[in-house]
Amino acid sequence: MKGLRWPFRYGLGNAGLVLGALCMVVTSGFAQEQNPSLGAGKTPGSIVGGFNDVHAVPPGGPAPRLADGHVDMSGLWYPNNAGRMLEGAYPVDRDVFRQFDPKATPEAPLVFKPGMAEKYKSPVPYGTCDQAGTPSSITMQENQHGPLWITQKPGMFTILIEYPLTVRMIHTDGRPHDKDPDPTFNGDASTRWEGDTLVVDVIAIDDRLRNVAVGFPGESGAWLHSDQEHIVERFTRSSKNYLTYQITIDDPVVLAKPWTSAPRHWTLGPAADDWQEYFCTHNEEPDEYKKMQENDAKTKGK
Repeated sequence: MKGLRWPFRYGLGNAGLVLGALCMVVTSGFAQEQNPSLGAGKTPGSIVGGFNDVHAVPPGGPAPRLADGHVDMSGLWYPNNAGRMLEGAYPVDRDVFRQFDPKATPEAPLVFKPGMAEKYKSPVPYGTCDQAGTPSSITMQENQHGPLWITQKPGMFTILIEYPLTVRMIHTDGRPHDKDPDPTFNGDASTRWEGDTLVVDVIAIDDRLRNVAVGFPGESGAWLHSDQEHIVERFTRSSKNYLTYQITIDDPVVLAKPWTSAPRHWTLGPAADDWQEYFCTHNEEPDEYKKMQENDAKTKGK
């Protein structure tokens, strides 16, 4: 995948990519729109990376289990059906690229209480790095397309997310919520098992965190929440190669009723895939932007 992923994110809004990558996404998208004769997922000839020949991975057999009998969700997971890194510019069949089929599993829109949309909707400003937190670190991958890594053992469920750099250590030993938890961006989690589904109940989420790419597309639809927000996450490994993530958000101050997402598919990637190091920098800072320009000039001069 070298050369096809970007190790820095410069706060370029929705896609979170460097300017050159953003331009590639836009121009490639226009090219596909203006040439419908190619059909979904088809391009004239082969392209670098073989993205014109990407298919959904098979189920791969039953999910593995831990010594305690629970499904083991460990692995590197990509937010698509392909089992590999994809970006919006790649000419990939939409059924493979997207995480759910809206016809098969429709997703109801968010319903705000009167006046609350105007008060709490808060698009991510241009040049602002995404804040890591629950559930946004996972849900924003609908736009960012980055992987997450799960490591599981009896009593502990650990989630590592490539961008924004996130670490979540979730106890699965049945302990309840803290009686008086301090707000954090990932919140206070309590868990239970419902069959082969791990249910993560999250409260005490810092109300400075935006809910991103949840309920409507893109960072332009992000919204802030109250200190009463309550999130229930459901992780299900339905087979060796497929993981499903679904959330319910309840915020009695902001929302007229709880909102539940469609179950979103993630697919298992190769164990040999390298973890990429991403840093978000604010390119509106003059010194940082000057360095970027100087580096570009040096590269062009070679």
